[in-house]
Amino acid sequence: MDDQKRLMLAMLLSGLIMVGYYFMYDKPMKEARAQQAAEMQANDPQSSVAERLPRADSVPNVQQPVEFQDRETLLLKEQHIKIETPSLTGSFSTTGMRFDNLVLKGYYQTIKDEENVVMFSPAGAKHAAYVFDNWTDSVGDTGEQQQWALVSGDTLTPKTPITLKHVSDDFTVTRIVSIDDDFLITLDDTVVNTSSKNINVIRKGASRQHGLPDDLTNFFIIQEGPILIVDDKMKDMKYKVLAKKKTLVREGESGWVGLTDRYWLAAAIAPQGMQMKADFRFKNLNGTDVYEAAYELAPIELTPGTPFQSTGHIYAGAKSKKLLARYKKEQNIARMDLAIDYGFLGMLTKPMSRGLTWLGKMTGNFGVAIILMTLLLKVVLFPLNNKSYSSMAKMKLLQPKIKKMQKRYGDDRMKLQQEMMALYRKENVSPVAGCLPMIPQMFIFFALYKSLFITFEMRHAPFFGWLKDLSAKDPLSILNGFGAFPWDGHPAAIGFLAIGPLALLYGLSMAATQTLNTPPADKMQARIFQYMPLFFMFILAGFASGLLLYWVWNNILTFIQQYIITRKFKVDTPFDRFFAKLFGKSAKPTNDG
Repeated sequence: MDDQKRLMLAMLLSGLIMVGYYFMYDKPMKEARAQQAAEMQANDPQSSVAERLPRADSVPNVQQPVEFQDRETLLLKEQHIKIETPSLTGSFSTTGMRFDNLVLKGYYQTIKDEENVVMFSPAGAKHAAYVFDNWTDSVGDTGEQQQWALVSGDTLTPKTPITLKHVSDDFTVTRIVSIDDDFLITLDDTVVNTSSKNINVIRKGASRQHGLPDDLTNFFIIQEGPILIVDDKMKDMKYKVLAKKKTLVREGESGWVGLTDRYWLAAAIAPQGMQMKADFRFKNLNGTDVYEAAYELAPIELTPGTPFQSTGHIYAGAKSKKLLARYKKEQNIARMDLAIDYGFLGMLTKPMSRGLTWLGKMTGNFGVAIILMTLLLKVVLFPLNNKSYSSMAKMKLLQPKIKKMQKRYGDDRMKLQQEMMALYRKENVSPVAGCLPMIPQMFIFFALYKSLFITFEMRHAPFFGWLKDLSAKDPLSILNGFGAFPWDGHPAAIGFLAIGPLALLYGLSMAATQTLNTPPADKMQARIFQYMPLFFMFILAGFASGLLLYWVWNNILTFIQQYIITRKFKVDTPFDRFFAKLFGKSAKPTNDG
């Protein structure tokens, strides 16, 4: 029974290694090559937006590749109103009310503080992305070619709103655009029916991305792609899934739609409390993939001369827990908190993420916060761990007797199992007692693992020494001489060989902990377990340094607790024998043979 359990565990771990290699290296490299090929082609920036986004069945078979244009050149082709706030700088177009030029202040692409994070770029630029919001009296029209005239104001700031007006054949829209100090843009509209008959008008908005974002991680644990809130319920989808399914539609009480990645959200927020259709769309246009999350309010009937008030929003910025919760409460925007992907273990992940943020602010160092959070979890889980490690120590204590049984009964597996079970009953030991307490811990530590990925406040947060960014890979590795050479320690082609100090510590700490466990009786299984720390050292080397810090520290705490419990049962360990030999002391006879 014990051998079968260990064989199944070995097979599971081997499968995890192959899955990890596929998701971390093989699959991302294939997608990166495909993306590079796609980026050789672009939309024709001279064409209209309507021409750039035809229906899927109207896309021509013959596509002429066009090179991307400079974003600054593209911005000059349309009238833009300047935006300047403590958090954002850029502009929006008066054609189709497209917010297609936004840069985040105080947030940089790397820790070198050289280039700010670019949220939006106009169509035709590399990694184009934008959000728009318009009114139309036609079901098939998005209003992207509508012209809005400037009524008052010249620069959108938190203290100076902008007023614009759109005049259609049968209605007019007067829009007051305001913005706060953070990332929320408010669109207050007054719609008036200027015809002599009743008309229906529809408000539509969308967040759109041309090609995949340049900072896409493609990691399974992170939501990157479209997201919607309808009827207070969230639905999301990864970019690669949308590329296969092409579309998804939801209808119900209005919320919002957007495109999200690890740290940022670009959302079109509909007027709340109305009936809405939300959908995800994917098209391949002239060789460029276009991803879109769009909303469309139910048609509103207007009588002649009657004004109708409607307020929507646009969000463009960081997925800060505190900020999203504030907008949910103050602006009554449905489930803004769900922009952060807490996963299926949200009831555990959410408090852990908040705890990490609090500890990080209290200590001034998120590396210290990770260490303290891991320590607190170890204290909470001490009773379960104590029971598990005690069972393992008892099993190790019985190894000499079990080995004698194996020699005595040889190939008589039935008799051997009967005698082993009799021994377990006599010594009051359960072979599975060491595994059962691990089950709840798996959920708890997966939730912590998830929270390390999604906590925005950890982005570019330093630890000590060479670890300047806990959200990035360990900058030192054997490939750059642990910092002796000036080049990148994680080159794309051979990144799987980039073993850094944290990865080495992980391998050593895992190997040390394995010495306290009872080795499998089967030689092949024992060999697999022996090389497991080496395998995982290579697999995990490319993970964020904050995650590796957690794993190393968790391994160290696990080793200390398990070693103390093992010695409590007077079980000799390889460490005892090593230090006895090192200091010239006589090693005690081992209990495990």
